[in-house]
Amino acid sequence: MPYVQGADVHGVIHVSDVYHSENVFINFVPAALWLDAQGPEAAIANALASPTFATDSATISYDGAENPTAVDLEQQRLLREGVITQEELDAGKNATASSLDLTPGKVGRGNIAGSAELSTVVDDTLLYDSPLTSIKYYVKTVTKQPNVIFPYDVASIAPKNGVTVQSVCNNLRFLIINCYDPIKKQFPDAFMTNSFRAKSTNATSQHPLGMACDIQYSKATKAEYFTRAQWIRENIIFDQFLLEYKTTGSKKPWHHISFNSTGNRGQVLTFLNDKNFKGPGVQGLYNLTNV
Repeated sequence: MPYVQGADVHGVIHVSDVYHSENVFINFVPAALWLDAQGPEAAIANALASPTFATDSATISYDGAENPTAVDLEQQRLLREGVITQEELDAGKNATASSLDLTPGKVGRGNIAGSAELSTVVDDTLLYDSPLTSIKYYVKTVTKQPNVIFPYDVASIAPKNGVTVQSVCNNLRFLIINCYDPIKKQFPDAFMTNSFRAKSTNATSQHPLGMACDIQYSKATKAEYFTRAQWIRENIIFDQFLLEYKTTGSKKPWHHISFNSTGNRGQVLTFLNDKNFKGPGVQGLYNLTNV
């Protein structure tokens, strides 16, 4: 009977036979997915199994970009390579919002007590042991498969991004404490698609600093991404919060949220196809459920 390596929701490595394991991951790459359709683990499994995963992976580096020229150039490249279609982009250009909410987000410094105590193996660094959700968040929990869709290695990539491993881990800790964990408490079906990422041509991105993550929900309808965004804006202290829609790839919305320990702007924006829906700098939540 074949045996394969896998991991549970907290990233604990185990080895089990393929007939009794929850999901099969070979070197953290999904080989077979059959987890029961309950809870966030199933959501991650479904996202990994999505036939549009390759398309989403091709465009993920431009999430939250504030450089329209860079996004336009990237979209033209994806058009040439056949990853997206002109019809998909036109759907975005012709989109209209069914409703909007211009209420500003919360500002302030939030909870920045303590710092991450680095483990010899960076992935095993405990970022936060949450009394709110009873989840132990390790570096690998928020940066590696099978817990996130798009994995990046903090130990090797942080120096290439021009930042220290310690600063990235501290930023991830603050992000979890102030943003992700209370969102997870309110919406248990929340899961990260990614947090820390390699530096890209988008110089404004906070992902390479460990300050930002992207969130989806296994049980939320497209319309609920707008109403959940309103709850987050009203209850969470953040630097930047984006309600993001796409007419390409999986076409599933997501939430991008960041936290800055030096101070938070409470900036709320709606993005469509990686660009601000109403133009650079225009804030507000726009309901694009029908796009």
